[in-house]
Amino acid sequence: MFNRGLWYREWRNMRWMLLGVAILFFLGITLGLVSDADRWQSQKDYYESSDFIAQQNEDPEFKTSEEEMKTSLTVAYLAVPMYTTFMDEEYQEYIPFMFFFQLDLFFTLIKISVFVLGVLAIIFERYTRGNRITVSLPYKRTHIVGVKLLLGIATITLSYIISMAIGLTYFLNHVPSEYIQFDMTKFWMDIVGGLFSFILIFLVAILIGLLIGSPIAALVIAFGVTALPNVLNPMLVNVYNYLWPSAGEAGMGNLLRFEDYLNVFSLFSFESASFGPVIFSFILSVFMVIIILILYKKQHIERSGYLFAFPWVKWPFLILFSIVIGVAMANLATTNTELSFVSYICWGIGSMIAVFILMLYLLRKMRGLFQGAKMN
Repeated sequence: MFNRGLWYREWRNMRWMLLGVAILFFLGITLGLVSDADRWQSQKDYYESSDFIAQQNEDPEFKTSEEEMKTSLTVAYLAVPMYTTFMDEEYQEYIPFMFFFQLDLFFTLIKISVFVLGVLAIIFERYTRGNRITVSLPYKRTHIVGVKLLLGIATITLSYIISMAIGLTYFLNHVPSEYIQFDMTKFWMDIVGGLFSFILIFLVAILIGLLIGSPIAALVIAFGVTALPNVLNPMLVNVYNYLWPSAGEAGMGNLLRFEDYLNVFSLFSFESASFGPVIFSFILSVFMVIIILILYKKQHIERSGYLFAFPWVKWPFLILFSIVIGVAMANLATTNTELSFVSYICWGIGSMIAVFILMLYLLRKMRGLFQGAKMN
């Protein structure tokens, strides 16, 4: 594991991508927080401008209250909850200052680069048959993939912490302390949860790269996994409303707390201030690392040309893919029409069956899209 030659080899293979990830973290987080600080100052300057004061005096009916102005400048959350249920009472009426750095293009590129880092670590090596050279080296397979994991996770962790520290330091130095009223529990939950979300995206790319032999299919599947909360969360809301239509706001709050556990791949999307989802993210990360070590050790290089790297992957993949698409179709059916619970279930089951049959057909007829054109 700590052989200098092994570390040097993996560093040479991944160094440019690691550097690119670090740069994007700086651009997406540090510069994003700098931009948020400038935006906060611009908002404050606007409230103090003569034009705004004149507008306030000319139109008293739509006058912005002092409380609203103060609240809009108050920094209470790194990621403002979407539902007022999870906000303090003082922010129920007026929303506090919102950070926009996580909506910036560079922040999106960070997520893409972290995923690509995992792709290059495993999928690209399999596609170029570089794994044939790797397994011939005098190192244990678990040590090889362990170094890949450590390099990736260390780069993500250090880049995230340093970028966030620099950005927040700049922000806090440029915003007067009387406006800084962070909910510290939610603040640290967002900080730690954001880090684990990046790590999980990286681990998902590696894990899927070990299960799927085709880079095209692996890219599609990995994207689907990271977007899974966008399918499951609406499903839970629909089912909950069907089964407990009179549960009220308290019941919906409990559901949203549960959804936080599904949002571990979605950056800065936790609603509640509970550390349960963060602990779950850590446990899930450890579990995925263990699975990756086992799969990398068990993989067979002679299956590099197959769509599925392990024979047993095919049917679970087809079933899970069909379920996800079926649920997504059922969710779409409820957007424009009011369906009964039975109709919703029928939509889902029917879509699952149709997708399952379609995928079987595509796997047989469109082999040319997959590496090596071999099927299990």
